[in-house]
Amino acid sequence: ILAPSRAEVEAFRRKSSSFAARRDRAETFLTRPAVTKAGTAVRVQVNIADPSDVDSIDVSTCDGVGLMRTEFLFGRTLPDEETQYRAYRKVLEWAEDRPVTIRTVDAGGDKPVPGFTVEEGNPFLGLRGIRLSLARPEVFRVQIRALLRAAIHGNLKVMFPMIAVVDEYQRAAALFAEEKAALAARGVAQRMPPLGIMVEVPSVAIAPEAFAEVAFLSIGSNDLTQYVMAAARDNASVAHLNSIRHPAVLRLIASVAAFGRAQKIPVSLCGDAGGDPAAIPALIEAGLRDLSVVPAQLAMAKAAIADVSI
Repeated sequence: ILAPSRAEVEAFRRKSSSFAARRDRAETFLTRPAVTKAGTAVRVQVNIADPSDVDSIDVSTCDGVGLMRTEFLFGRTLPDEETQYRAYRKVLEWAEDRPVTIRTVDAGGDKPVPGFTVEEGNPFLGLRGIRLSLARPEVFRVQIRALLRAAIHGNLKVMFPMIAVVDEYQRAAALFAEEKAALAARGVAQRMPPLGIMVEVPSVAIAPEAFAEVAFLSIGSNDLTQYVMAAARDNASVAHLNSIRHPAVLRLIASVAAFGRAQKIPVSLCGDAGGDPAAIPALIEAGLRDLSVVPAQLAMAKAAIADVSI
């Protein structure tokens, strides 16, 4: 608006003042554990995209790292084992005894990597995530070795993105076992971390019982929502369809959470919805008790949790 009316200016000021008040109130929750009105504890972890992100985070304000993306390492060249090992070790040591969940490289889709990804007509439904890693084992094995070595420095968990069928998980886990044995044979210090999967492909959310052998499940709400609603999250013309609060999406999330409780498999959510105050009540009602948010949303998320009656 180039020439707002007096009423429009006043409305903007009221909104700005209201947001500032909510932000200031939220800040009082930053250093507290996240608990609902009814006393239900909710874990709140952080999502990071680069090891340097933790430099500005007080570790005592979060319950760990719910998602560490590794695509930053694959920006221009394929990283060697030592580069990856140092990056993972830095975050693990920062977290102390808190869990750090590192996602194996989720290249493809909207994250092309020169020399690794391929051009496709529909990249979001193509060779991306774990599909690409399994298709390029010489690249994947380097990351696996770095993760196994880094695991001795903290509470590491590893998850695989874009899993659609259990065979993909089993093949990835087998590669971890092979590389662990090879490192041990060479006398290299290493540890096998718990291995879990992202729940972002509807086939997993609809039939999670096929994945009873995984150590944990992490719901990727961004991709799960776009796949369920057939609405690209980077397309403004269909943005109105891309809602985590659609009953179909929430029903799948609740189903996965219930499966996790029944099988004693930890379930978390690491998509954008976890830090959205408007979505948090529905996520907790769906049965989630572990959310991961961008660091800037930590306080707002905890404040929103405190307003939930469950």
